[in-house]
Amino acid sequence: MLYLQPTAQMGWDSISAIVARLLAAYPVYSILLSILSIIALSAGLVNIRLEPDIRKSFSPEDSDAGYETRVWLEYYGLDIYPERAFCIFTAKSENGSILQEEALKDIYTVDKRLSDAVGLRDGDGRKNCDPLCDLNSPFHLLANQTRKNNGTTSVFTYPDMPYSGLDIFLGLHFSNVDFNPPTHRISSRSLVLWYFSRSDTPEGKLAFKDAIDELFELSKNSSAFENVQFTIFSDQVANREMIRGAIEATTLMTIGFFLLLTQVIIVIKRLSTIKMTIYLVATSLLTPMAATIASFGAICWMGFPSFSIQCVTPFLVLGIGVDDAFILLHRWKHHIAITDGPRRLEQVIVDVGPSITITSLTNIIAFGIGFFTPTPQMSLFCLTASLALLLDYIFTYTILAPIVFLCNDPTYQSVPKDETISKADTWLAKYSRFVCSLKGRLVCACVLIGMYALTTYGVMTMRTTFEPAKAFPSNSKLVDSLSNIKPVFNTYFPITVIVNNPPNIRNDIEYNSFNNMMNRLEKVPGIRGDNRSLIFLPQYEKYDRFRNVVSSLLGDKYNRSYDNLPSWMDAIGNPPLVKYHIGEDNKTEVTSFRLTLLGKGMSEWAERARAMQHIRTVLREEKQFNATLFDCDSAILSIILTVGTDLIGSIAVTVVCMAIVCFVFIANFNAVAVITSIIASICYVLVGGLSLWGADLDPVIQVDVLLATGFSVDYTAHVAYNYFRARGSPQERVYSSLAEMAMPMCEAGLSTFLCMLPLIFVPTYAIVCFAKTVFLVVAIGLLHGLFILPVVLALFSRNSIDEKDGPPAAITFSTAADQPLVDKDLNAV
Repeated sequence: MLYLQPTAQMGWDSISAIVARLLAAYPVYSILLSILSIIALSAGLVNIRLEPDIRKSFSPEDSDAGYETRVWLEYYGLDIYPERAFCIFTAKSENGSILQEEALKDIYTVDKRLSDAVGLRDGDGRKNCDPLCDLNSPFHLLANQTRKNNGTTSVFTYPDMPYSGLDIFLGLHFSNVDFNPPTHRISSRSLVLWYFSRSDTPEGKLAFKDAIDELFELSKNSSAFENVQFTIFSDQVANREMIRGAIEATTLMTIGFFLLLTQVIIVIKRLSTIKMTIYLVATSLLTPMAATIASFGAICWMGFPSFSIQCVTPFLVLGIGVDDAFILLHRWKHHIAITDGPRRLEQVIVDVGPSITITSLTNIIAFGIGFFTPTPQMSLFCLTASLALLLDYIFTYTILAPIVFLCNDPTYQSVPKDETISKADTWLAKYSRFVCSLKGRLVCACVLIGMYALTTYGVMTMRTTFEPAKAFPSNSKLVDSLSNIKPVFNTYFPITVIVNNPPNIRNDIEYNSFNNMMNRLEKVPGIRGDNRSLIFLPQYEKYDRFRNVVSSLLGDKYNRSYDNLPSWMDAIGNPPLVKYHIGEDNKTEVTSFRLTLLGKGMSEWAERARAMQHIRTVLREEKQFNATLFDCDSAILSIILTVGTDLIGSIAVTVVCMAIVCFVFIANFNAVAVITSIIASICYVLVGGLSLWGADLDPVIQVDVLLATGFSVDYTAHVAYNYFRARGSPQERVYSSLAEMAMPMCEAGLSTFLCMLPLIFVPTYAIVCFAKTVFLVVAIGLLHGLFILPVVLALFSRNSIDEKDGPPAAITFSTAADQPLVDKDLNAV
């Protein structure tokens, strides 16, 4: 193996020495300048803006979903996306029906409360639900007919109910339907009612919010109604439940903070006097916390909003930030025999500077790459964390190092008592010998084979999907609502298409071309065919033929036209199906219209995503009609199908960046190849481990694994860097690198584990997955860093490197290392 290039090592050592001399010459100025920078950046928090819209947390404005939403809003004449809600009613009796009179009374109680809220009129006399006030008309028509027939519920056909010459579609309201064609009787176990509210006036928004809040609390009481059980879902409640999950996570993470505080006190107490422990503990913890606060302030200065998931950022940065403090403090104690303070600081920075820089830069880059993920909330979470880690890295030098330096007593003289201990007499020496032995290599090979076999099984069985319930605490009633809506979505799922360049139905070629597009759409997997789509043209054509029956009887050929559209729209109540105007020649011109495709088996979001993508493809190919798909959840659906390739691409880019950073500091191709291979191994095992632990391949896991890629360097770069700096045989170099880094690495892993431990009890999938990712990367990283990496390094570096000061047969330990780290009161500085 090629040795580390001396020029590169000397270059970074020289830079580290210059930095150390500046810090030693101006420690107080360094601290004060850092504090002023923190204050200046943190001042941006006065502009903090929490993003309450759940849709904006998943899809950027310039995405397909963003464009489709704008087209949908323009069609309905809306400026902002309306609030949506749906109520699901289920008959309590096993054999009961929600169409029985007793159940209908309970249903109307809820329906009236919401209908009154969305029916509130603004100053222009426009209802709050306009133009989507008639969403529940099919149910009301059926219920009224039931009451007129003394409780007998009968329809001629299902899911279409003939009414005043029209076919009213009932499928979007009922599930578990029992329809008996001979008797025409219908019963249903479940009912869904849909509500939209513009909420663009303070009064309308408050009225809808009060109604939703009241009913959401009522839904938690299982005995609220005698005949039906109901659940409710709304955007407002969804946003609030996400925030509740974030608050629960923050509350539990305070426990993690105290666990971390306990560990930091124990570690630093072993490295300093009791008198100085409080200063060093406070500095070690406050440095990453100040970096996080400054990072949030910088984000606010940039004008970005904040999302609920960013609540974990302070604890994440805290768990990572103390790692560098442990390494710095351990090295400071190691050089206690150097009595000259500036010289001691210089030696410490030279020793730990490159490895700390490698791990910090790789973490910063990993989070920075995460900023380019398509999900806004994950993107801003990564940006905030990346900035916080960058600031923490800077403050480790400009605050922590000067504090440690100032605490040193230059008059303190250590009196070392040298004592030669054979390496063979220590457990670490025995472990190093085992790592370099044939037995150790065989054990390593068996571990890798078993680990990769399990990992491959996990990767191959990992599902690509996303459930909206994952965004909420598992104990939320919204989870029940989303579960109860699945039977409806599996039977009939509405997919809206806005046609902005309608066909001229007078022109047979155009009309046939449009019908051909409809045939293609109905052949998309998951979309119901046989002209099952809800579109006004077939029913309007019947009406138009009826209006022209006289001329047909006189022998005139029937010619389709939109001329009778205004009277037909008046007859059916002018629903928002078609937009038209009367031209100068008194001809009716249709400018756009809405149609609804009906899907099946759409409770599985991956199936919905695939269907949406197929529909988009058809619409783009039939561009002459300028048709646009719209789905309320397309913001999430649009990123499900690409999550696998995005994950592979993100990991590849991140690993390449890690390799470049490592090569800058370890100018050795073979060394960088080994480190890169270990990083890739950690990432691969992590993905498989997450799958075996119950995680799906979704945008949450994509970002988590991307971040873990940066963490993985922490468990490889330190050991590898110290290995290539060491001298002697491979076994002696393994011993030297582990003696330097094993304890700090274990302490760093434990600190990260303790800080994230409470998150495992948060009942929110996204946060629990993040905690699982951290736990696995700590465990897998330590296994690779302390066992697999040393085996590989020793295996591929058989030659010894001569030591400058003699043979490395034994190591000389100084009992002066047991002396206090610092022995000076900060009050005297």
